[in-house]
Amino acid sequence: FLVACLALAASAAPSPRNDLTCQICVDIVTDFDEWLTSDKTEQEIITFVEELCHAIGQLITGFEATCNALVEAQLPAIIDDLVNSNLDPLTVCTSGALMGSCP
Repeated sequence: FLVACLALAASAAPSPRNDLTCQICVDIVTDFDEWLTSDKTEQEIITFVEELCHAIGQLITGFEATCNALVEAQLPAIIDDLVNSNLDPLTVCTSGALMGSCP
């Protein structure tokens, strides 16, 4: 659920980015970061998120393909930024994988 929200927030945020989109991104990335550090492998995380994409896709026409594309394109970089680069959520939303979510 968190990653689906993250993907939606990143893709649906109005341009130019503002304080609200920044706060949403930071909140979601913070929650996702806490979940990531609970001994999950990258593949387990990707599989779980793809299952979420499928479930939400049953409710929203066309969402699954868009969600999966975002997962494939962005999730490994987000994981790398948070876990391997030890970036804080604000940095991820400002200059990391989701750069541009914050002004």
